[in-house]
Amino acid sequence: MNEIFRIFEKLANYFDTHLNYIPLTFMLGFFVQTVVKRWSVLFENMGYIESTSMYIGGYVNGTDDESRLLRRTMSRYLCLTQLLIYRDISIRVRKRFPTYDSIIKAGFMSENEYEILKSTQSDFDKYWVPINWIYALIFRGRKSGKIISDAIACKLCDEVKSFRHHLQILCNYNWVPIPLAYPQLVFLAVYVYFAICLISRQFIITERDIPNKSNIDLLLPCVTMMEFVIFVGWMKVAEGLLNPFGEDDDDFESNFLIDKNLEVSLCIVDDASNNAPEMEKDQFWSNSK
Repeated sequence: MNEIFRIFEKLANYFDTHLNYIPLTFMLGFFVQTVVKRWSVLFENMGYIESTSMYIGGYVNGTDDESRLLRRTMSRYLCLTQLLIYRDISIRVRKRFPTYDSIIKAGFMSENEYEILKSTQSDFDKYWVPINWIYALIFRGRKSGKIISDAIACKLCDEVKSFRHHLQILCNYNWVPIPLAYPQLVFLAVYVYFAICLISRQFIITERDIPNKSNIDLLLPCVTMMEFVIFVGWMKVAEGLLNPFGEDDDDFESNFLIDKNLEVSLCIVDDASNNAPEMEKDQFWSNSK
């Protein structure tokens, strides 16, 4: 029995002295930084439509039905572009809009627009088609005088391009995900590290003079437990942020953003377009010049 104890003591000492061979802090830190940076970029480029809608509402003049229709259609095409992209990157959106018929029923696209989209000859994605329609509407509005200058028309084109650029970043990150082997390697390193700790962190109580001799025998390895909570919690943070377009409670509310963008953009370009209260003298007004 004493020989078994000696073998275990040597094994625990060997594991404890070589545990630092696993650079767990470096691996977890670099991995979490990569995941959080990726998550931040995706969040910043989800496609927030307010700025572009304000330009459309302010630069496309007119209160007649044709002008209103022009502004509303441009904003709707922006939302349609976002929806087409989200269907391919978000599980929640895909389940809500599994077919083009569901998109038509939701009001993002008409039957005629769907026929034009379907007739567009391309072997690849057609996210760009609604954006192309917006540019055509901008030039049509400039020709009819509803956009009063070429500079304003160019500014509108730039805003639409900026909105499309943000969505393009989402596509790029979706096409090139983090290699599957990377998170698997990090998770394996964490599990192996604490499996080794089960032996290396044992309290060795003996009268012999050995390097890993313990002066106190605690019932619970408090420091190792704290280390486990911190490192595994650190790993779980990265795991939760790894796919922000999934179906977890903490993932992005993609459907909410789509609905919000459609409602807010139509309100900005129609109900609130060129609508400001009458100017009144404020309480700080002074007649003296």
